[in-house]
Amino acid sequence: MIVATDLSRQWLQRSASAALCLLLTSACGGEPTANSTVPVEPAPTAEPAAIQRTAVPAIAAVSSAIEAAVANPARPAADVAPDADRKPAQTLTFYGVEPGDEVFEFVAGGGYYTELLSRVVGDSGHVTATRVAPERIADGRLPNVTAADDGDWGLAPNSVDLIFTALNYHDVINLKVERAPLLENMLAALKPGGIFAVIDHSAESGSGVRDVGTLHRVEESIVVTEVEAAGFELVETTDLLRNPADARTLAVFDPAIRGKTDCFMLKFRKPPTS
Repeated sequence: MIVATDLSRQWLQRSASAALCLLLTSACGGEPTANSTVPVEPAPTAEPAAIQRTAVPAIAAVSSAIEAAVANPARPAADVAPDADRKPAQTLTFYGVEPGDEVFEFVAGGGYYTELLSRVVGDSGHVTATRVAPERIADGRLPNVTAADDGDWGLAPNSVDLIFTALNYHDVINLKVERAPLLENMLAALKPGGIFAVIDHSAESGSGVRDVGTLHRVEESIVVTEVEAAGFELVETTDLLRNPADARTLAVFDPAIRGKTDCFMLKFRKPPTS
């Protein structure tokens, strides 16, 4: 059983703080509360090494399962509204979500992606999600989704095809969660060759972690460096959710840019021989 004890301890110590509310609201696009940040780590004195990129991959043809999930009439109207900006069909295609997959969603928040993942993996698959809004799964509306505790994800080693987290990594840094043990637990849960999907708001080049608690952004290379150091391989990136018009100087909740921020998408893999 994968038990995230170090992560749980840190989050539970902050459970009464406004900083924890920040983690939840960021995941589902909500507004932060006043004075909800905690001191952040200083930006590195040297700019991280540039990310080695391959050509932007062409998104493969969207599968019928993904098309059906996005078009499902049971999706709440509030989910459908941001689809044009979030590009869910192409996003799930990029990460290779398929029927029958075992998925772990880290900090699901309002559950926009939870619902889509649930409908794509279908009856033969399963989604385990932390911090998912209770109303998203109330009354068995998504029967293949299980809500998990921070301290015990209920995942066996080498059991998960995909770990998915969207717009959360910067808050993990902001909340001072030790990423090394968190990522170690994720690596252990993934099957060899399994995928770790990370989407987040992009910060200015050279800013490091400076903006995680103010603008709610993180520099892409910081994420790559930390995740690779944990033993993952970066196998693909895409500009699917990039927005060159975003100067990356505004908070992500600013009405001028909210919902249209420049976002990086990273596809990591657990080495097949692990």
